[in-house]
Amino acid sequence: MNHDYASSIELLALCGDQGISIADAALRRESAEQGVPEADLLMRMHDYHVKMRDSVRRGLEITGTSPSGLSGGDAKKLLAYSRTESPLFGARLARTMAYGFAVLECNAQFGRIIATPTAGSAGIVPACLLSLEEEDGITDAQAARALFTAAGIGVIISKNACFSGARGGCQAEVGSASCMAAAAIVEAMGGTPVQACDAAAFALMNTLGLVCDPVGGYVEVPCVSRNGMFAMHSFLAATMALAGARCVIPLDDVVIAMRDIGRRMPRALKETSEAGLATTPSGLRFKPASSGT
Repeated sequence: MNHDYASSIELLALCGDQGISIADAALRRESAEQGVPEADLLMRMHDYHVKMRDSVRRGLEITGTSPSGLSGGDAKKLLAYSRTESPLFGARLARTMAYGFAVLECNAQFGRIIATPTAGSAGIVPACLLSLEEEDGITDAQAARALFTAAGIGVIISKNACFSGARGGCQAEVGSASCMAAAAIVEAMGGTPVQACDAAAFALMNTLGLVCDPVGGYVEVPCVSRNGMFAMHSFLAATMALAGARCVIPLDDVVIAMRDIGRRMPRALKETSEAGLATTPSGLRFKPASSGT
């Protein structure tokens, strides 16, 4: 039986024909492609999830700044704020953001992370999963399956666009991660494959045009804050889909739009640090001396 797919149309057809979730479809595809039993793949994904949680924990312990001086300690501050008497929009918002910050702060201080799908967007999926564990009671096994849901959506992006900030801007990194996380949230909360794809489309559609302009060439500003903020973006997209809202532009078309925008985006706004925040007066203060003037 063919388990491959290259679009959300094909993915949803697989899910509908076989009565399975996106996580199941992605798991079966990976098992067939690698020749590895599904149980072994689930264990491997569980191991990735454990490492993601560890990167959050390590990031939350950081108090000093990174070698660049651009980041460090904000995840801990957000977590502390979430524990105050009346944090804005409740404790969950600040805490989830703290987890997204934590992974990128861990990365900036040479800690181990799991790229999901890239190092610059590695905090979004872990932040969402940890929030689901703490607030909604999903188990480790469910979290591993949610990661396969995210991976299943990632396959569509990889086949039709890219994850590279150097090719597509930050929409390809943070946008893709938020898209993948939104679908994972929906399925973890009992939503249908159609709703998961709608959530993915909502999340990606509302990141289109996001540029990659890292200050000093480091994966820290604005990357750290984007990981925290776009974790919540994923929850917003999932909420819309679970409420029954349908995305007018389906996921496949949104991915094509992202690819087209990335191709049209000036090179200076694609991970070169030659425009945007990187070339503001404040941003230029962090330009490495070795890079010239």
